[in-house]
Amino acid sequence: MMTAQRREEVKKYLLQYKTASVADMARRFQVSGQTIRRDFEVLEMEGFLLRSYGGATIKDQKTSVLSNQVKSELFVDEKKAICQQAARLIYPNDCIFIDHSTTALALCEEIRHLPLTVVTNSYRVIGHLSGCTNIQLICTGGTYHGGIEGFTGLETVRYLQQHCMDKAFLSCRAIDPLRGINDAYETVANVRQTVIENSDHSILLVDHTKFGKSGFISVCGLEQLDYLITDQPLNDEWTRLLVEKQVKVLDGTTGG
Repeated sequence: MMTAQRREEVKKYLLQYKTASVADMARRFQVSGQTIRRDFEVLEMEGFLLRSYGGATIKDQKTSVLSNQVKSELFVDEKKAICQQAARLIYPNDCIFIDHSTTALALCEEIRHLPLTVVTNSYRVIGHLSGCTNIQLICTGGTYHGGIEGFTGLETVRYLQQHCMDKAFLSCRAIDPLRGINDAYETVANVRQTVIENSDHSILLVDHTKFGKSGFISVCGLEQLDYLITDQPLNDEWTRLLVEKQVKVLDGTTGG
C-alpha cells in the first residue's frame, strides 16, 4: 500500500473510531511502528489528529479534510438505513432536492423506481440517476468543487432562488445544540441555506457522529428543519431539544 493511501485509510479509521494506537495501526497495515508514527506526525501537521503517547486521537475540526470519495466508504449501512427512512417521505411526482453529501447520495438507490423531478448540485447523483427515464433530472450548475463532488457558488444559489421544491434532502458538517446546523465551507452553507428557504419541507440526513459538534459556518437553526433522520435513537437531551424546536425525528433502527 502506498504511503498516501495508507494515510487516507488511517483518516477513515480515526473518523469512525476516534482513537488509534501505533501498535494497532502497525499490525493493521503491516508496517513498522516508526512508519505509523511518521504518518501520525504528518496528519497532525495537517490538523487532522492530535498525537498522544502510543497513539492519536481525531481533532474536532471546523472544516472538512476527507474527500467525498473517502467519506462515501464510511458508515455505509447507517447511510442506507437513514435513506430507507427518508424514502418513505417521498411520493410519486414530488419535486425533490438531493444535495452533494454522501449520506443523501444513498437516497438514489431508494427512489429509482419513482416518477420524480430531482434537482441536485451533486455530480454523483447525476451519475446514479441519469439512466432513470421516470426521473426528470435537473442540475443546478455552478462552480464544480472536486472535494465535495458537487456544484456551489453564486450561479448555484441564483438557480435555487428561482425554483421551489416539495422536499429537500440535505446533510451537514455538524449539529450544535446552540448554533444549529453547521458546515465547513461558506459556499456550501449558502447552497443549503437557499435550498431550505425554497423548499416546502427540509429533511436533514445525519449519522450519529455529527451530533454535539460545530463547523466553520452556521447554516440554519434547528427550528428551520421539518424532519431529522439519523441512524441511532437520540439521547434524552437531544430528543427534548428537537421536540422543543418542533422537528420530527426518525431513526434507522426503530422505523421512526
